[in-house]
Amino acid sequence: MANETQLWMWFLFNAGLTPQRAKTLLAMWDQRGLTLRAALEALPAPANALGLTSEEVAKLHPPRELPDIAALRWNEPLYPLGLQQLPIKLRPALLFYSGELSLLMRPMIYLAPGPLDDETRELVQETVGILLGENLLLAAFRESPQAALLLEEMIASEGEALLFAKQGLEHLTLPEQEQTLVQDGRLLILSPLPPTAPLNPAWADVLQQVAAGAAMRRVYSNATALDKTEAGTNALANALLLTASSDTHAPQGIRVVTNAAEAALWLTELPAAPISTTEQTTARPSPPRPLELAAEPPTDPPPSPAEALRVLEKGGRVPEALKKRLFGN
Repeated sequence: MANETQLWMWFLFNAGLTPQRAKTLLAMWDQRGLTLRAALEALPAPANALGLTSEEVAKLHPPRELPDIAALRWNEPLYPLGLQQLPIKLRPALLFYSGELSLLMRPMIYLAPGPLDDETRELVQETVGILLGENLLLAAFRESPQAALLLEEMIASEGEALLFAKQGLEHLTLPEQEQTLVQDGRLLILSPLPPTAPLNPAWADVLQQVAAGAAMRRVYSNATALDKTEAGTNALANALLLTASSDTHAPQGIRVVTNAAEAALWLTELPAAPISTTEQTTARPSPPRPLELAAEPPTDPPPSPAEALRVLEKGGRVPEALKKRLFGN
C-alpha cells in the first residue's frame, strides 16, 4: 500500500489536477487535520465538504502500487519554516532529495549564485572557510561559482552543505566528488522540481526564490545578483552583500560587508526562526527578535579583531578557525 508521500506525488503530478489546484486542496485538508489518504478514502460521499467537484472526484483513484520516492512534504518537521511564508503558488508541496536529510535541522545560509571577480571570490572563499564545520548548513546552486568554492573548501577540510539542483533529480548525474560527499552524509542535494523535470532556464527565478525562502540568512556576492524580490521586503533584513568593493551600490537597507570576519560574525548571529503555518493556528507568535541591521548600510569601519572577538565571546565558544581568521594567523 502506498504511503502518504507516494500519494502526494501522484496527487500533485499524475491525478489529472493542476499542481496549483492540488496544492490548494492539500493546504485546505491539512488545516482541517486531514491526511490525503483520509480524504481519498472518504470519497465519493462528502465531495462537497472536501471542496471537490464531481469531475475531480472521478479522477481521484490512485493505483494500488506507486513508485518509491525520496521527498519531504510541506507538513513534515524538517521542511524549512521559511518556505511556509511563501505564497502557495511558489511554495513546493514536496522537496525531492538525495543525501542526509537531517542536515535540514541546521540553520541554512544561502550563497546566492552570481559572477565573482577575483577579490570577491577570495573574500567569499575565506568566509566559507570560517563557517564550514560549524553547526550551520551552507547552501548554493549546483554549478554556480559559489557552489564550486563551497565544494573546494569541503574537500580540503570538513563540514556539510546543501546544493540546490536546477532540474529533477532523475536528470542529474553527480560527479564523483559530489557522490562521495553524499554517501558520506556531508552533502544534501535538494530540488523542488519533480524527478522527471528537465533543466529549463525559464524556472531559474522561481528556483532562486524558493532557495532564498528556505534560508535563515542570504549572502549575495554582487549587487546585480540581488534578486528584485529582496528589495522592499522584510526579507532584506536577513540578507547581506559580501563584496571586495566598499563603494558598491546596493538597495537601501542592505548590509554591505567587505570583511570575512565581520560577515561570519553577522551570519552566526541568526534571527529567530519564523513560526510555521501549523504553529500559527495553535500558538500566539512571539514578538520578532530585533536584528542588528540599520535602515541604511553602515558607514562605520568594521570592528577590530579584538572588538569582534569580545562580541563573539558573549555568545559562547568561539571556533578556533574564526580566531585565526580574525587575527590573521
